[in-house]
Amino acid sequence: MGKITGSKPPPGVYRDDPDRDDAASTSSAVLMEDVEYPDSDLPAYQDVAPVAGTAHPGYHETQSYLIQPELPKSHLSRDETTTATHYPLYSQDAGFLAQMLQDQAKYPPTFTARMVGTHTETRRNKEKQEKVTVTDFDVRLDMTHLLVPSATTPPSLMRSGFETPSPGMKAYRGHRTKTVAAAESAEDADAYINSYVFSSFPVRSFTLNRHIINHDSAGLETLLKSLVGSTNYRGHLQISFPITHNRVTVYSPCWQNDYREKTWLRWLFYLTFLWIFSWPYLWFVTRRWEVMTAVFSYSSAPEGRSREFVVKSEHAFFQEWKASIRRAVLGKMQGWIDEEYRVATEEAGRDGLARMPSTGIATADGALGFLQQAVTVGRDVAMAGGWGADS
Repeated sequence: MGKITGSKPPPGVYRDDPDRDDAASTSSAVLMEDVEYPDSDLPAYQDVAPVAGTAHPGYHETQSYLIQPELPKSHLSRDETTTATHYPLYSQDAGFLAQMLQDQAKYPPTFTARMVGTHTETRRNKEKQEKVTVTDFDVRLDMTHLLVPSATTPPSLMRSGFETPSPGMKAYRGHRTKTVAAAESAEDADAYINSYVFSSFPVRSFTLNRHIINHDSAGLETLLKSLVGSTNYRGHLQISFPITHNRVTVYSPCWQNDYREKTWLRWLFYLTFLWIFSWPYLWFVTRRWEVMTAVFSYSSAPEGRSREFVVKSEHAFFQEWKASIRRAVLGKMQGWIDEEYRVATEEAGRDGLARMPSTGIATADGALGFLQQAVTVGRDVAMAGGWGADS
């Protein structure tokens, strides 16, 4: 199958108006001891504007994202997990299907770190009071490139071939339900592909799964919770690691498969309760193959000190991005942060604020410097009282 050389970019790039990326200075901490501040959301301050073309030299070479090629007659599911294709040749030519699966197995699933902070507010609606949930921040960070081997990746972590279920493992092997294969009838990937293509059942599907192993999600979640807590955030924090683009399903050319994927028809069956009859029918006539998995390792083991990594450890990744994540949380960002954002955060310096331009006039420069210090102190005072609490 060959060595993977990249991953795909995050779904979008967000531009924000954030606050800061690091802890308050020592001088500001002294002032905070004597100041009380109401428990309210942090005010917004002028920050670093996104900087174009400032990524480190070689960044696009070391993280050259590979975009999954679009398959003919395909679409992505609403939850962005499954790419479904109805292209006839995939169900009629075993070699054509095998080549497509090999190509698709080179691309890892989209792996994301997501941090969502919310709080509830009591609001008066005419004469009634109602509680509403307010999103304080929704920060997303793409981690797909951490699954992509490079020249420094240990040979033991290089991918090769597919994984198929062992004979004693239940799986969809061309039947309506999961079955267990006898030890003497164990099949490899090519045998399963041939059994699908040459099957006499007209309504059938073949699915490739992409799976991530050996990532210490619990350890990274602990680090991220501590980081958000350092901002004195008092709201409700949810941290997750969504995985999308992790399935490719081939449907055979038949009217049942064509209609089952049409959204309008699906809703018609839901609203008219025709699904009561259609679902048992589809279950009875459909044969499924889900026997091929492309496994992407994050490291050599789920946890432990002697782990080897495809790119870097969870802790190293956290250290690289913690300033940017903190700045995005304080800036109440709702979107993606990327390499450009990280570089801009580094250039912002310790206080996370944009540098005031020099006018060349001593009096004016002094006033601008005083203004920036006042903004920093005001923000530090706000943090001392906490933010994002329910009200």
